[in-house]
Amino acid sequence: MENIYDPWNLSNNININIPGEYLFLGPRKLNSTNKIYERYKILTKIIIKNNEDIEISSVERGESGYKIFEIILKQNFYAHIENISKTKFYSGSDIMIFVLQILYRLNVSSCSLKDSSYYVCERNNFFKLTEIPLKILKLLQKNNTFYSYFGFSPVDKSTKKYKLNDIRNLVGNLYNITWYELEEIISSGKEQINISNSSGKNMEYNSFLIRNINKWKKYWIAIYNSWKKFRNKYESISASPFRAFIHLEEKNCIDFVGWLELYSYTFNNFNKVIYYNFIGKRYDIPYIKTFNQLKETINNVDWINKSIVPQQDIFKQ
Repeated sequence: MENIYDPWNLSNNININIPGEYLFLGPRKLNSTNKIYERYKILTKIIIKNNEDIEISSVERGESGYKIFEIILKQNFYAHIENISKTKFYSGSDIMIFVLQILYRLNVSSCSLKDSSYYVCERNNFFKLTEIPLKILKLLQKNNTFYSYFGFSPVDKSTKKYKLNDIRNLVGNLYNITWYELEEIISSGKEQINISNSSGKNMEYNSFLIRNINKWKKYWIAIYNSWKKFRNKYESISASPFRAFIHLEEKNCIDFVGWLELYSYTFNNFNKVIYYNFIGKRYDIPYIKTFNQLKETINNVDWINKSIVPQQDIFKQ
């Protein structure tokens, strides 16, 4: 393995027409131990597929278990980024600028990507561990997308219209939900459970009886407990529950996850329930249709970068 490709060295030409394994130099990264910037090598394989497409991907896998990066080069100077995964040395953002710099050096004019980024959040005993799609959490955190920072725009798969403004408007509507609105419905559900437990009677779930009352009670109590912890921690520093997402980090994502089950049983499926009947009163889930519309929109877009530009060899946010 003699060839070491440096995407930032303009005199170091990348020959992708010869299949095999190569070493690619990643961007500069500050080593926390010796406080100097280093560039780590990424073992990479080049494969020609179907005598047409060229796959450039890491041999190693990142912390997620997926390849660190995977690029499919198509005809007409077009590419698709199948995967980006952080490593112990590089963040997802570091790998993104690395991939875009490779594409720039290969004169690729535009590319698409598959959005599969996520946090792994430790959750309570009822929900256990789950992969939370980063596209939802980042939107709530910044009213922007992770990929927009790198020049990608969400384009509707059917209409081919740009949807970023629509997405931002939907997130903006969620910011209008008040602490009181969520407190009222979540606490009323908990009170209904208390009444049911003391009376021994079943609970009405909208227009029909809950099929598995014990499972549903565990579900709602988990939401209630998560909400109480979240509210106690963030209400004094945030104007509304969804604006509290500005404080979101991967290490504290457990604070933000459990109570969001009120809006969806999972982040990949739509919650068919839009209201509950608690203690003789109807409680609509605030902005549930907006939340579902947001998920539907981002699940039906392609992320496209039509102007790939040179990247700095260090990620600066």
